Amino acid sequence: MTTQPEMLRVALHGFHSARVRYYNQLDAGHPEEHLIIPAVEVIYWGCVLDEQLEARDIVYKDCQEYGRQVMLGTRFARNRATHQLPMLVERISGFTAPIRAPLRAEETVWLPVDRLPGGRPARRQEACYKQYLAGRPVRTTLDDIASWFAAEENRVGSPLHHGQIG
Repeated sequence: MTTQPEMLRVALHGFHSARVRYYNQLDAGHPEEHLIIPAVEVIYWGCVLDEQLEARDIVYKDCQEYGRQVMLGTRFARNRATHQLPMLVERISGFTAPIRAPLRAEETVWLPVDRLPGGRPARRQEACYKQYLAGRPVRTTLDDIASWFAAEENRVGSPLHHGQIG
């Protein structure tokens, strides 16, 4: 007899593992352009989780909270880059709060929506991207997503709620 792992838990683990890799590379001073590799992986796992939760839980699907809006914007970004190189970000000069060691005189931020690759219209996701991602540091988006999933793990009734994943 074989058993299939609970894929929500696997996806959540993938999300957290990729985020740890991103921060380890950030803290080690890796070049910004190399950080896109774990950042895209974080986004991939985050979007998979968001889509699965949306399909399984009407409360989640209808949620209008900040974290859910960030996820919709993130899905817009992921959808625009799926079949292209991940050119969703650019490097800008200057310091961005919160400051992290090692200090960097540059930051990787999400591109404005008019500079993203073309794709199918997705008005709600695009609006969320413009409001919550465009021009903001990639690292703060990854933190927002992590906070959102932590809250979702604690929400009674969520498919991610502790003890509900098999």
